[in-house]
Amino acid sequence: MKSMTIEDRVLMELHRAAIDAGRQGIAVPSVDLERVASGGLDRVGVSEAVRRLARSGRVVRVRRDLLVLPEATGLIRVGLVDLIEAVAPAPYLITGGKALEHFELTDQHYFGIAVLVPAEVAPLSFRGERATFFVSDPSNIWGAATTLGPLFARPERAVIDGLNHPRFGVSLNQAADALVRARAADSSFLARLAKAVRAYGAGARNHGSRAAARRVGFVVEQLFGSVAAEPFLPLIGTNKVPVLLRPAGRRDGRIDAVWRVIVNAAVESELVP
Repeated sequence: MKSMTIEDRVLMELHRAAIDAGRQGIAVPSVDLERVASGGLDRVGVSEAVRRLARSGRVVRVRRDLLVLPEATGLIRVGLVDLIEAVAPAPYLITGGKALEHFELTDQHYFGIAVLVPAEVAPLSFRGERATFFVSDPSNIWGAATTLGPLFARPERAVIDGLNHPRFGVSLNQAADALVRARAADSSFLARLAKAVRAYGAGARNHGSRAAARRVGFVVEQLFGSVAAEPFLPLIGTNKVPVLLRPAGRRDGRIDAVWRVIVNAAVESELVP
């Protein structure tokens, strides 16, 4: 009978440690190797075994302190969102296009994932996808669809983020399409959207609820008419200075007098007849 090598034993213990930590298939060496070594193995020998496991492909090193552990068949069931859950400090929120994709509100596949976090985290790449972490005030990291990870933003939060922050990788028309799909699936969606806009500036650093209300209200009016947009009017504030419909875009365009936005991009949706 073939004896168990140190690599076999270390790999088995890494799997156990990952499962006990609630991140099956993902090892964090700075945490897990202490447990592996406590089973009577030498700490240096364990580290060397992990390096050999990585060289042979039996584990996949994502970065220095993050490993993916394939199943015994070699199958990898872990995705980038699972790795985000393992490394992102609480609270965190996956928003933008990946959240829209998660809720089937877009036919696009987003290879970039936007994550709101309370402290700096280095970008993370795995299997052709890349997570970018945006440091935000913790009070502005809200709107998760569940309390268990991976934590995706609810559709209304993801739509608002997509309209207000192009850096999250959602185009204006992709956000419009998602809005149309969400309303078609749930007649109460616009009411939830207005409630989320109202909360958007509640954080200590003010997330810009009035600017968000102007952009969202204008887009809702373009897609569904003035009656549907009425709940957003009380939220736009009294400041007369217009905001850009598409932040970071060109500064020329007509000014909509009702919503006080500079219309620097066209709102179009293939889903609106």
